[in-house]
Amino acid sequence: MHVLKVEGTPYEMGRQHGAHALGWRTSLLRKIHQRLQPLAQNAEVETWFREAVGLLQEAGRPFLEYAQGQADELEVPPDLFLRFCLASYVEDRQKSMSPGGLRTSALRDAAEGCTTWAASGDWLEMGGTLLVKNRDQRLDQLGLQRLVYARPAHGHVYVGLTTLGWPGLASSGLNAAGLGVADTHVRSTDLGPGLPRWWLMMVILEQFSTVGEAVAYLQTAPRLGNGNLVLADATGAMAVFEEGHAQFGLRGPEENEGYVVSTNHFVSDVLKDKCRLEGLGKKGDTLARKARMEAALAEAKGRVSPAWARAMMSSVDGLGALCWQDLERNVGTISTAVLSPNRHTIWVRHGRLCHGRFQRFVLP
Repeated sequence: MHVLKVEGTPYEMGRQHGAHALGWRTSLLRKIHQRLQPLAQNAEVETWFREAVGLLQEAGRPFLEYAQGQADELEVPPDLFLRFCLASYVEDRQKSMSPGGLRTSALRDAAEGCTTWAASGDWLEMGGTLLVKNRDQRLDQLGLQRLVYARPAHGHVYVGLTTLGWPGLASSGLNAAGLGVADTHVRSTDLGPGLPRWWLMMVILEQFSTVGEAVAYLQTAPRLGNGNLVLADATGAMAVFEEGHAQFGLRGPEENEGYVVSTNHFVSDVLKDKCRLEGLGKKGDTLARKARMEAALAEAKGRVSPAWARAMMSSVDGLGALCWQDLERNVGTISTAVLSPNRHTIWVRHGRLCHGRFQRFVLP
């Protein structure tokens, strides 16, 4: 996997990110226009977009500065670039409309279903903590995936997975303090202007050292509301933060269990009725993947290791397969990340349907 190195202020890091992406500018522009074309251009969509940008201007200046740096380097109109960055939010707003609302027939009907989990303590063969994620996305994202080493002007050094042309992390990351984070998308109906979760992950890695600190921040941060964040640190703390806009859910390990699992739905009482579960695709069933991963972890006490995690996340057969692809819809697993907060190490496999070898990267 190619490595992208950025450092400095948000704007400087954005420009460096954009400079790295210059060779893909034509394909990125094509992707931007393809992504935006199905979205209805009407007063309601414009209101949602302007509300989101207004919130970012008040509470997300670093995000806007990073995005501005990318847009300047790529010579893309900033307004167009921001619309692209917020497209999934607008799509989810449209999908949450009643049948009498905006048209949704032209929207992407793809089962982008990631699986993320963490385990620690007695569940690990040699102690410590692991945070693991399969990233499931459109297959044309493969050539745009990068491992980013970031040294912000203020805050922790971190490493993570991102996508060229994207302001923030696109999958998972780990900082030098031993705090890891990974996300999953949820088709939420609790939506509103806020910080995108791919930017929330960057804030967490730059500013915080423990799960407790990150959770305290997330409880008060403005949130778009369409995802889960799985957190784990070197002390063994773990949590799933269910990120609604107006409400949030917080889950830790069940009693006598040393793991948490998150796929593409909400579980907490406060949010479980605030997500859509239809149309998840052939092997993208969020309920089945969560159940399969939990069953495997329940039987693996004392045996979980990076090698066990890599093998488990490569399973391609049966109900709830964790590594999958749907060629008809051009989606599937495009990378696997295994993060060790204690070792300051991340193992990454880049490739379609879990093909390819794992590469090892260590935080400097």
